[in-house]
Amino acid sequence: MNDAVKIFSHYNTKSGSVSRKRRWPIYLFLGITSNLLVWGAAIAYITLKAPTYTTKWSITLPSTGSTSKVDLPGIGGASSQTDSPYRYDSHHDPRENYKYIAASDQVRSRAAQLLNLDLKAFNKPQIEIIGNSTLMEFEIVGDTPQLTQQKATALHQAFLLQLEELRQEEISDQDRNLEMLLNQSQQNLQKAQARLSEYQVTSNIISSEQLVDLSKTIEALRKQKAEVDALNRQSNARMVQIAQNLDLTPAEANEAFALQSDSLFQDYLLKYQTARGELMTLTSVYTSRHPVVLAKQQEIDQAEAELNQRSQQIVGRPFDPEIWEQTNLGNAENASKRELFFQELITFQTENVGLEAQSQELGQQIERLEKRLKTLSIQGSKLENLQRDVQIAEAVFSSTLTQLDMSKSNIFASYPRIQMLTPPALPEEPSSPKTLLALLGAGMSSVFFTAGFLLLWMRDVKNQRRKQSAMPDPKPQPIPVNSAHPQHNSSTAVSKR
Repeated sequence: MNDAVKIFSHYNTKSGSVSRKRRWPIYLFLGITSNLLVWGAAIAYITLKAPTYTTKWSITLPSTGSTSKVDLPGIGGASSQTDSPYRYDSHHDPRENYKYIAASDQVRSRAAQLLNLDLKAFNKPQIEIIGNSTLMEFEIVGDTPQLTQQKATALHQAFLLQLEELRQEEISDQDRNLEMLLNQSQQNLQKAQARLSEYQVTSNIISSEQLVDLSKTIEALRKQKAEVDALNRQSNARMVQIAQNLDLTPAEANEAFALQSDSLFQDYLLKYQTARGELMTLTSVYTSRHPVVLAKQQEIDQAEAELNQRSQQIVGRPFDPEIWEQTNLGNAENASKRELFFQELITFQTENVGLEAQSQELGQQIERLEKRLKTLSIQGSKLENLQRDVQIAEAVFSSTLTQLDMSKSNIFASYPRIQMLTPPALPEEPSSPKTLLALLGAGMSSVFFTAGFLLLWMRDVKNQRRKQSAMPDPKPQPIPVNSAHPQHNSSTAVSKR
């Protein structure tokens, strides 16, 4: 029985060691296999990967703006302003649009056509926007250094051509719209000018300056009339004063002066006065019925008739001896003074008549011109409206024409100009495959795999030892002996041993 217990214990210990010894080849196999795969992949990458080359270039988008203004004297003005693309919205960066355009299939297809390549062979460039600047950096790969540089140059040229097409398309759309506006404004201008010309022909007013000139003329006539009226009042006052001094009316003085200056009337008057003198002498000698006296009286009557006729011809009324005696200039001593007063009276009276007539004429002229001014004012209001329509149409037409001309120079409003800072260089060394990086990666992977499998094996060993130390020692069990077959049990035990 003791021999059986020893045999069983020895058997269990041997089976556990055999199990542990069979695990470590598995970990060894896995470690070797993993390392072979890693190093094989690295060697295959280094030896089989075709070399590629990379070139870089950078561009900048200027941030400055420009302003231009054109003034058209008497018509209007037009201005054009090209703002900085970074001015208003800091979140809107035109370089994002340029990044999309440069990487688009259309630009790549055009660049591929420049090099006679397929679009599939022309890979997309890597574009980076450098923050806090106006720079963009481009990167592209190729199979050879020359092809890489050519692809970069072709891509940049295709990018420039695409931007130019977009600018021209935008300018064409703007010009098309501006030309439509220009044609419409030209038609409006022609219609406004036709309405103005037609109204000027049918109305009495040609320009608004007529109203100004007419108003000035009326004011000048009013001023002149006021001066004439003042002179008239002054002349009338002097005439009244002289008439009072002479105790004559201006009409009587004028008639006396007119008769005094007529030689034929003076002859008749001398004849009349002589006959009256002779009559007075004859009446002192003869009676009134004497034939001599009657003959002289007949002579006086004839002379008086001649005086009446002549006076009627000169002053428009018969000769009045009483008035004549009152208006007679008198003797030679007083004749000069009295004649001077008569002349002044007549002069003032004539001047007064002339000033009165002039004042009336000026008043009539002012009245006619005021009526004309009223009529022209109504017409001038419509004329000003038509002229204003013409000026507005001219301003719109001129500004649209100027804007059309200026839009051709403002081609960088939506798509700013770009400037290359660093051109694409000819790469000297391939950028791929990277041998050092591949070897370093394979070495690091090999270390990680080896350390991992070693740690796994050490963990299994540690777990097995912990289980063995926790397992109690097996107690020997008595072997039952079959009384009926003792030999069989003995043989079984021997066989197990």
